[in-house]
Amino acid sequence: MTYKILVVEDEPQIHTFIRISLTAEGYCYVGAQSIEEAKTIFNQQRPEVIILDLGLPDGDGIDFLNYVRHSSKTPVLILTARDQEDEKIRLLEAGANDYLIKPFGVRELIARIKVLVSANSLPLSQN
Repeated sequence: MTYKILVVEDEPQIHTFIRISLTAEGYCYVGAQSIEEAKTIFNQQRPEVIILDLGLPDGDGIDFLNYVRHSSKTPVLILTARDQEDEKIRLLEAGANDYLIKPFGVRELIARIKVLVSANSLPLSQN
């Protein structure tokens, strides 16, 4: 099975870097540069994992996280430059599954995605 990863990020260079990394690992990459675009893609394509930046042109990524959590348990990995402990706690308590600070290494990103995909693939009795 090819897992679909929605990347919500407004920086083109990071989009390209993540797209190349994900496709090299066999994942299906879908990109969005705003919350509104992400909502449309999320509703139409139902990705298995979401990678979410916080500083987006049409709002804070937590707004999209809240939107997702109203209808889905899709794993969400926050990818941001915000490194304060309070911010991490706020996002994790809001429903994020993981939190990765920029700059980041591709191997670490892929390892975290594999964990999220694996945990999300367990039978319901184990989830």
